Amino acid sequence: MHQDPTDATGPATLLDPAARAALFAALRPALEALADEAAADPGLSAPARRVLRAVTRTHSQDTLTLTDLATRSSTAKARLPATLTELETTGYLAHLAAIAAHLAASLPSPPSPPAGSADPQASGRAAAA
Repeated sequence: MHQDPTDATGPATLLDPAARAALFAALRPALEALADEAAADPGLSAPARRVLRAVTRTHSQDTLTLTDLATRSSTAKARLPATLTELETTGYLAHLAAIAAHLAASLPSPPSPPAGSADPQASGRAAAA
């Protein structure tokens, strides 16, 4: 759902930097907890941990393009689609969306997995959530 940027009566928009910064500050504890959970997950790859940490440390002026994520996570840009897919299949992107839907929606979409290729970690992570 997109908001009309000319509608000043609705929730904070990109045109309201102070409200946007306040939103990011309010979400920081939950985002840090998510990044800490991922850091302690032995089943998650190092690139996935770095990318999720970069996303959770996003500030109101940051972007979440592949180039930006690659730079901020010290991860090769070519590796990011697989890393985002890993975060999706392990449930971390769903958890991110529950905390900060605007961040999850701003991420580049990971490629769709081939039909019939289920990741056993995904169902275990979803059941634990």
